[in-house]
Amino acid sequence: MEYYEEVENLDPFIGRRVKLRRSEMGMSQARLGEKLGLSFQQIQKYENGKNRISASTLFQISRILGVDFSYFVDGYGEAASLHEDENVTYQVFNKEASLLSGYFQKIHDPALRKQILDLVKKIASLSEDN
Repeated sequence: MEYYEEVENLDPFIGRRVKLRRSEMGMSQARLGEKLGLSFQQIQKYENGKNRISASTLFQISRILGVDFSYFVDGYGEAASLHEDENVTYQVFNKEASLLSGYFQKIHDPALRKQILDLVKKIASLSEDN
């Protein structure tokens, strides 16, 4: 894969990360656009990778969505090296893991968090046995 092709694939990857985080927060495209002074259609184009997001806009998005700027490119190297069908699995897993993490962070009771973590560990160990 040539360098240029890898960079071209970065725009849709970043767009998917924006969409994932926005969805995780329960924020609409319209609301994010409002906060940025853009239309929801522009947000949609960013998320679909049709339009490239400038660094300054991406920085604003990171502040609005409460993530570090690097969040939008984390994991890109691994995703770019996967075959197309594997990439779909990778994206679904990341979405599920991200949603689970977002919900988990909203639980403030440490004892309840520990119980949930123990439950997930138990379920994972049962899955490994099968």
